[in-house]
Amino acid sequence: MIGPAKALMSLATGHVSMVGGHLKARIYLKILLTLCVIGAVVFGCVLASVLLAEAIGLAATMALMAGIFVLAALIVLIVMIVEQKRHEAREREQREAEMRLAKIALVSAIPMIKGGGLVAAGAAAVALVLLMGGKLGGDDD
Repeated sequence: MIGPAKALMSLATGHVSMVGGHLKARIYLKILLTLCVIGAVVFGCVLASVLLAEAIGLAATMALMAGIFVLAALIVLIVMIVEQKRHEAREREQREAEMRLAKIALVSAIPMIKGGGLVAAGAAAVALVLLMGGKLGGDDD
């Protein structure tokens, strides 16, 4: 007979395996979908180029298509810049919230520090490092 812990572990392993398989299939399908969309866009541009070339000439068509793609690239670049600024603002807000939380934790820990000894002094040092904006680990971005 299997113990309750082993049964739960077996169920959890089965669930993780099922979810992992689902995610892997979704990733492959999304890659395939992306390739299909890229193909459709490329052939659509080729079709538009051929039709335009018949109407306005090859050189004018190539210049127009190049201009359209330069414009599209500029739009994507602007969107990327805006998204980066929003990300930086959210990151700054997160750091400020963490700083406020650390200050609150330090203030609430002051009564424990008075009679706590070495462990309390270590906790106060960690809180001080956090408040000053330092990092405890060696992870540099």
